[in-house]
Amino acid sequence: MQNPFLVGKKLYLRSLEKTDLEGDYLRWLNDPQVTEFMASGSFPYSRERLEEYYKSMVASNDNVLLAIIDMKANKHIGNIRLGPIDWVNRVAPLGLMIGQASFWNRGYGAEVIRLSTGYAFTTLNMGKVKANVIATNEGSLKAFRKAGFHEEGRAKNEFYRHGMYYDVVYLGITRDQFLSSKEG
Repeated sequence: MQNPFLVGKKLYLRSLEKTDLEGDYLRWLNDPQVTEFMASGSFPYSRERLEEYYKSMVASNDNVLLAIIDMKANKHIGNIRLGPIDWVNRVAPLGLMIGQASFWNRGYGAEVIRLSTGYAFTTLNMGKVKANVIATNEGSLKAFRKAGFHEEGRAKNEFYRHGMYYDVVYLGITRDQFLSSKEG
């Protein structure tokens, strides 16, 4: 493990490093299969655009961007972001991308969500973590639910892709819900 920040059973999280931009990250952002349910899939990414995004995240006090590393292969397989954090109301949105398709449907999503959510509550003192998931993204919905998130609402026709509009599911978990699920 290189510079682990949060450690799980199958993966660990560390700071996203500039060298990660040289790997598969740019390819993931331009892969329609990876970005099918992500707003970032609407426009192409260039190396310059990715570097600007990276610099803005590194300089931000309102975002935590971490690389997801498979422990066994010691391979960067995706990223997770908490933010932009609302420090007044203690709420943090959570979004993730597992870019390596060979790691989909293997429990990595739920594990990384649990690790990040625990960090948000125990280290950052958040009161709530939330996420928005496209209603047809069954894998992400399953991962968030497995990690203890609950559906809080649904917005009709809020996401547009391939000539169609899709609903967005609003999910959330409070500190009390997370801590009580850890005890049970």
